[in-house]
Amino acid sequence: MAARGEIAARRRRGTLRSGSTGARAWRTVGNVAAAAVILVWLFPVYWIALTSLKPIDEINSAIPTFVFKPTLENYRDLFTQFEFTGPLLNSLVVTFATCIIVVTLGVIAAYALARMKVPGEKHISLWILSLRFLPPIAIVIPFYIQWQDLGLLDTWPGLILVYISFNLPFAIWLLRGFFRDVPGEIREAAIIDGCSDRQVLTMIMMPLTTSGIVATGVFVFIAAWNEFLFALTFTLSNDESTVPVGIALMSGASPQELPWGNIMAASVIVTVPLIALVLIFQRRIVSGLTAGAVKG
Repeated sequence: MAARGEIAARRRRGTLRSGSTGARAWRTVGNVAAAAVILVWLFPVYWIALTSLKPIDEINSAIPTFVFKPTLENYRDLFTQFEFTGPLLNSLVVTFATCIIVVTLGVIAAYALARMKVPGEKHISLWILSLRFLPPIAIVIPFYIQWQDLGLLDTWPGLILVYISFNLPFAIWLLRGFFRDVPGEIREAAIIDGCSDRQVLTMIMMPLTTSGIVATGVFVFIAAWNEFLFALTFTLSNDESTVPVGIALMSGASPQELPWGNIMAASVIVTVPLIALVLIFQRRIVSGLTAGAVKG
């Protein structure tokens, strides 16, 4: 009997070892596959950065080169020949203004919908979200006609107002979920202690939902920074165009001679703020997205 028990124990240990080995093998395969996918997605970014540092003859070479003497000529020509400072400044002003206004209004509206007794709150929330589903191409012409009558074409306020109207519904819906995730007893206790709704919002709810507010601000910033259709339609001159429009309007001596080096340099400059923003706030973004913000 003892011998049989020893044999069974050895078999169990062997099974555990084989199972553990199989699990490690599958994890290794999964890690390799994940690394391969990441490399595939990162290669275009690497190629853009590499091309922005190449001399013109290397860019136009029929055989792609990976070893060359890097140069900042493309970046210098970008600001001297194409006057990229103007579009960059326009994008910074419009994007930051849009982000601040949208987050401020979104916090106020979302708190009211989430924690105050608003008649038809669910219907209002669904209506607000439905506005975000509206295709931009469907409203660009009505906006253009109205902005032309109001004299808002080719101005910062005109573009900021459009971005606010298009990003505010999404911000309200997202922030509403964050505020609803905070236990209602906290607000009730604050009200009993004599706090007003303004004090509850600024002193209690906002500190408790900082990660959600930051995540919402990052999403709004990215949407406004990358927006192209409205910027192309409402900026009639290069002086008021944003970065995406400035890149699209770059051209060479002929259609066949696009300044790829300058375009890639501009793409790097456009991408760096977004990467920096995500890296700085990555913890708050992750914690905000995992805090139940998509709850009804």
